[in-house]
Amino acid sequence: MTLNIQNMGLVSSIAAAFFAVVPAAADPAIDAPPATIAPTRAELAEAGLTFEANLIADLSKNVSGGVNAAGTFRHLFDFNISLDMHKLAGVRGATFFADFQTKQGQDGSVETGDLQAYSNIDGPDFTALYEIWYEQVFLEGDLRFKLGKIDANSEFAFVDFGGEFIHSSPGFSPTLFILPTYPDPAFGAVGLVGGNRGFYAGAGIFDGALQEGISTGTRGPATLFGDPADLFTIGEIGYRWGDEHAALSSRLALGLWHHTGTFDRFSGGTASGATGYYLVLDQLLYKENEAADDTQGLGLFAQLGLADQDLSAIDRHIGIGFQWRGALPGRDADVNGLMASWAGLSDEPGAGFTEDAELAVELFYELQLCAGLTLKPDVQYIANPGGAGLDDAWVVTLRVEASF
Repeated sequence: MTLNIQNMGLVSSIAAAFFAVVPAAADPAIDAPPATIAPTRAELAEAGLTFEANLIADLSKNVSGGVNAAGTFRHLFDFNISLDMHKLAGVRGATFFADFQTKQGQDGSVETGDLQAYSNIDGPDFTALYEIWYEQVFLEGDLRFKLGKIDANSEFAFVDFGGEFIHSSPGFSPTLFILPTYPDPAFGAVGLVGGNRGFYAGAGIFDGALQEGISTGTRGPATLFGDPADLFTIGEIGYRWGDEHAALSSRLALGLWHHTGTFDRFSGGTASGATGYYLVLDQLLYKENEAADDTQGLGLFAQLGLADQDLSAIDRHIGIGFQWRGALPGRDADVNGLMASWAGLSDEPGAGFTEDAELAVELFYELQLCAGLTLKPDVQYIANPGGAGLDDAWVVTLRVEASF
């Protein structure tokens, strides 16, 4: 395998830019040596190196109900780098990706008592190499393989038109309670066949150590190959329709997952393995402009999730919502959304719930302040938080997102 000579020259200039030493004082009487000019971001991308940094900060207030009417602040910083191995090393269809994340702050669900997590960045504090994987694409993108530390939700059970909501359930159904995703992705492998339109199918196998209380998000691959030997497997088949070049599209998918570990039953004893199902729909309802790359429009998402009520606290889930980009004249980049997420709670006496279900309703408006900076006021109503007899909660959140 050989590197392109032009790219080697660019890599050399990058190294020079990083390690150049600036004199402590400049003497105007002496001609300064030629300055080393660092390559631009566009030049790096042309050579095969792209990177991005993102910061999400939430300030939330549980106005009433739940466990405690209190405020919460948390933030998540993400830095990722992607290497196009075709441009860098001549390996066609290959990509190397690495993602570093750190999350700090309070967990807002401690104040509300809800099970679904009203903020999708809530969870324990961590600093980790969140993802690191190699992907190989064949047949013009119709066949993909990915190997490494992977967030399974990036490939399975997601809904595109739920991506801007703050609540976690539009990300994936809470019936997938052991899915290797934020804050605990895991080492594994994924294979998918099918292009951007028409039928597709995918499957993944991941380290299942999270079931044993081992946080896979802050670990390497040791538990994938050693004890505990549990695995999480998932498969999805679906169909995408619409213009294959359009930025907005529609999709229907059915998924099946299975974890090989040992689970405690609410009714007593243990079970060898846990299984569940999900159904997701993205439906484009209205597109403002016919241009393929235009993302202004109204979309609907729907979710259905099922799991064993003797093993999963949430054994039934229905989610539905609408997301509209560019609804207001002159505000083409703004996004607003409305969704409801109903989580059915296990009826097993050992589960300890006093209510049948928890319901979350969310309304938000995201303002694009300038390129790379958004402000998102958000309000959520949570009925029967945690199914524990608590008063219904009202939560307001102000989210700031910055991309660099």
